[in-house]
Amino acid sequence: MATVTFDHVTKKFGDVFAVNDLSLQVKDEEFLVLVGPSGCGKTTALRMIAGLEEQSTGDIFIGERLVNDVAPKDRDIAMVFQNYALYPHMTVYDNIAFGLKLRGMPKTEIDRRVGEVADMLGLQKLLKRKPKELSGGQRQRVAVGRAIAREPAVFLMDEPLSNLDAALRIETRAQLQKLHQRIRRTTVYVTHDQVEAMTMGHRIAVMRDGILQQIDTPENLHARPANIFVAGFIGSPAMNFFPAKLAGSATAPVADAGFFQAPLAAGTGGAMGRDVVVGIRPEDIDAGALVGQDGHLPVDAKVEVVEFLGNEFQLHLSSAGQTFVARVDTRTQNQPGDSIRVGFDRSKLHVFDKQTEEAIA
Repeated sequence: MATVTFDHVTKKFGDVFAVNDLSLQVKDEEFLVLVGPSGCGKTTALRMIAGLEEQSTGDIFIGERLVNDVAPKDRDIAMVFQNYALYPHMTVYDNIAFGLKLRGMPKTEIDRRVGEVADMLGLQKLLKRKPKELSGGQRQRVAVGRAIAREPAVFLMDEPLSNLDAALRIETRAQLQKLHQRIRRTTVYVTHDQVEAMTMGHRIAVMRDGILQQIDTPENLHARPANIFVAGFIGSPAMNFFPAKLAGSATAPVADAGFFQAPLAAGTGGAMGRDVVVGIRPEDIDAGALVGQDGHLPVDAKVEVVEFLGNEFQLHLSSAGQTFVARVDTRTQNQPGDSIRVGFDRSKLHVFDKQTEEAIA
């Protein structure tokens, strides 16, 4: 068991900062997800933990041990790659056992560990097969099994589900969660898929352009994003944003977006006339009975597109030249071209400074 600590770590490729002054700690037994768009630095951060990339500045600790100059094989980590990285000429048994054989482990201990892993991952009937005889999901389980058999202090997973189809990704995602609950090893998991991040991580570290934007629980990231980037990246569909200005007075400020005015807490936001951005998530827009009730701002809109998703409709709406999306109950019957009134939940509005993009309410 171990923590993983980045202490002001920077990685440069030439003049480009892949990771810029990263400081965070992964707790013992935690499942931490690094998430962000392609090129944000999340895989580079993972590779620095593994020792596959050397940081330009800063320190990396695994437990209390400084590992800056420690070879990858001596860091007590195991890594699962996106492309499985199985040996095609070896059986499932030999793929799982390979690292153990390199360490000179007795055959009885190898048999025990491979057997335990096979039971854990449902690979008992596949041990004599070679990778070409396996499905994508089975290959990924073998790759995970090879990592588990080593019994490392830290697991590193680099987008391990990205090569699987949608249904298999959901199934394997659940298997990985159950596996972590059982073996309770510190895990750092990299993905660009925010749904994976939200459903799997104890905490999520959101990165952009090599810089850590926010690290928090999935619930807090969703409810209290630190800036516009996090607010727009976390959540599906993405948060709706509207340009607005601070109006009213210091004791009764409002965010005036033109087609709606959102009351804010006294003292919020600073000088009147300041440019801000108001955000609201699609699920916090109501098209039913709550529209006329206290706590909901009424907004008149036109239905542009209706998307049926089985358990909900996604309405693409427009009002005063602004477009936005609402997630509504399937009992709400609307057609493109309809004029409707929706309600924005005032308690779920987010306000950001336009210049800094930081949250102010």
